[in-house]
Amino acid sequence: MVRRATITVATIIVFVLGGHAANALEIVSSKSGEVFLEGQSVKIVAELSPDDPDDILYVNFETTGGIDKCPDEISSLPLECTFVIPLGSPSRIEISATGATVEGAVSSPSVTIFVGLPPTVTLQGLKSGLGNYYSFSMLGQNRQLYISGLYSDGVDRDVEGTTYVSSDERVVVVDTRGLATAKAVGTAKITVTNGPHKLVIDVEVEDIVKPRKKR
Repeated sequence: MVRRATITVATIIVFVLGGHAANALEIVSSKSGEVFLEGQSVKIVAELSPDDPDDILYVNFETTGGIDKCPDEISSLPLECTFVIPLGSPSRIEISATGATVEGAVSSPSVTIFVGLPPTVTLQGLKSGLGNYYSFSMLGQNRQLYISGLYSDGVDRDVEGTTYVSSDERVVVVDTRGLATAKAVGTAKITVTNGPHKLVIDVEVEDIVKPRKKR
């Protein structure tokens, strides 16, 4: 009796795995780890896994980084979409696919492609998104420094490897991510550095306490 029950369970497992699992859809192009340059075309191609019948109804491609260049519900074979990486794109883009077959929904594992700059585009300087003066109205208040790079093609982009140094950590401290915290009333400067490029932000900390209402 035990042996017969084991065979029955195994048969059920094989039957289930033979159906459309959640990851039966696969992105076969582009491949994870591929590097593209801004302005280059990227071709995405999705296929059902080899063991599945050719009964796809439609596929939707999804990308991160604000890139929405593919039409909805692609239903004709091959299941593909081509888009151009725009200027100022993030350095990595996640691509995934979802769709439907006659038997249910399917989805793909995501792939990650990386975006580089053309060799002629170079970093020329740094820019603070909120200006070069930050004020704090109370102790313990946090302010995020939004720093972007000014490039030779006139496009502002996120930059990696930026460092932040406070001239007086008794007044304001700043962590490696550019989050500044007011510590005491006074003034200080935060020097932002990326390679040979520097930007100085003036900081003023006040401690404005609202007076209590008289009873």
